[in-house]
Amino acid sequence: MANHSRAVKVYIMNYKEIEYKYWATDFPKEKFIKKLELVVSGFGDTEMPETIYVVSCDDYYNRDNCNGKDFVRFRKGGGRYELTLKRKEQENVVRTEINLDVTGNEDSAIEEFLILSGYTKSFQVYKEAWIWYFEKCVVSYYTLSDGRSVIELESIGYQTVKEGVSIINKWEKLLKLGRLERESRSLYEIYTEEINLLDSDVK
Repeated sequence: MANHSRAVKVYIMNYKEIEYKYWATDFPKEKFIKKLELVVSGFGDTEMPETIYVVSCDDYYNRDNCNGKDFVRFRKGGGRYELTLKRKEQENVVRTEINLDVTGNEDSAIEEFLILSGYTKSFQVYKEAWIWYFEKCVVSYYTLSDGRSVIELESIGYQTVKEGVSIINKWEKLLKLGRLERESRSLYEIYTEEINLLDSDVK
């Protein structure tokens, strides 16, 4: 029974996403990379991982009357197609996230599948990202098409939510990101609010 409980816990954690997001205002990518390299050099037994560069186009779909809590992201980038279903749990720090690799399918088939499932396309977001995978944390810096940049810390390889949060807390301290504005909203929520604000101004 104990082994079964542990297996269930690991299964559940596989579909959790625990991350912090910060606006990188006045913190250009080159300066951030130097800071990251400096932190890693202090580890002694850890080398700076390879930089993964990805340009992606993210189409966001939502259901009517879901209050922004139920949305799907259709990501096209890095030679892959991916559908992601997200649901926020704790102020966007902890989320349930299911990622499905749909590479090899036609755009039109995926879009029709989402429409038949009750989703409507909301908007599209382009971004370029620089990503570094460490043992317990994925560090990324990405720039949106409107020029705004974001830093993300995402926990990996954790067994509990508490452990996952402690991992990103550690990296926040190491990189001294506490001075930056931490963003509690998802990109979907940010763009939805901005689009709604523009629509209200037009009216």
